[in-house]
Amino acid sequence: MKILALFAGYDKDNIIDDYVVFYIEKLKKVADIIYVSDCNMNENELNKISDYCIHIINGRHEEYDFGSYKRGYIYAEQNNLLQNYDYLILCNDSVYGPLFNLNNIINKMENAQSDIWGIFKYLEDKNYKEHLQSYFISIKKEVFIQNYFKEFIYSIKKENDKRLIINKYEIGFGILLKEHNLIIKYFLDSSIKANTNDDNNVVVDNPLLAISNGFPFLKIAFFKEIPLKRIYLKDLINLVSFIKDKYNVKMIINHLNRTMSDNKSLTLRRFKVFNCSIIHKKLFNVSSMYSLYQKYQLILIFFNKIKITINVPEFISFTSYKNFNFLLKYIEK
Repeated sequence: MKILALFAGYDKDNIIDDYVVFYIEKLKKVADIIYVSDCNMNENELNKISDYCIHIINGRHEEYDFGSYKRGYIYAEQNNLLQNYDYLILCNDSVYGPLFNLNNIINKMENAQSDIWGIFKYLEDKNYKEHLQSYFISIKKEVFIQNYFKEFIYSIKKENDKRLIINKYEIGFGILLKEHNLIIKYFLDSSIKANTNDDNNVVVDNPLLAISNGFPFLKIAFFKEIPLKRIYLKDLINLVSFIKDKYNVKMIINHLNRTMSDNKSLTLRRFKVFNCSIIHKKLFNVSSMYSLYQKYQLILIFFNKIKITINVPEFISFTSYKNFNFLLKYIEK
């Protein structure tokens, strides 16, 4: 079984970060790699991964990951490489990992008798239709050599809206596959979420749950919730403590310190929301919530009629850090 991986990369500082080098080094053990950047890397940066790649395409194109997949595919096609491979993997640097052995996961999924599989399937909800998330998708030769696949790849162009990219390319790709009656499978999907009301994007909303179920990556998008005051300090500590024996967390800390340094502070929630009754809910009920403006509120209801809302001061309900170095003490224990 021969695999070709098209690896899409982007960095705001035109750097190939250590976590990317690690990912590509591990990916090389299962696939030949064409690396495509959407930025202007200098030669010293490209040399970090040159030993692991059969080809590198470098330069800003502003078509995001799908534009990089397109360029990698065109290169492979024009150089008669596609016919040499059984599977084509589309993957990118939007994740930390792998946390587990990729070869075991790939072998399991390739033996599942599918035409295409993804590492995570987002189930339909009010936000998006069902689709395979595009940071790790494996496609069988019988599919990636077809004209309809080629036409889809060649149709990719610059889009300015992330939602449009998801609808047009991630969801659109799934629609195309279903139109050709292909067998689509996945490693994990949104059904693993803890509660029905939770977000379907489990790998971002609850990464510890996903990783506990064998998901081999940590989505970088999870950390982008921090400036919005949506992450609980305890959840972050538990996550780091869980993966520290599986992955060099210092690579994560160093990358986040560099790329999120524009934020004035990293603000994390101290307290979880709760709802409980004292004696009986009709007598006294106390609950908490984070308001639309991210204020932590205690809500007291007496006799099911009298409601008192208390805004907890921010210095009590949130904790702030200048950078991610505070996590070091949790990985060095």
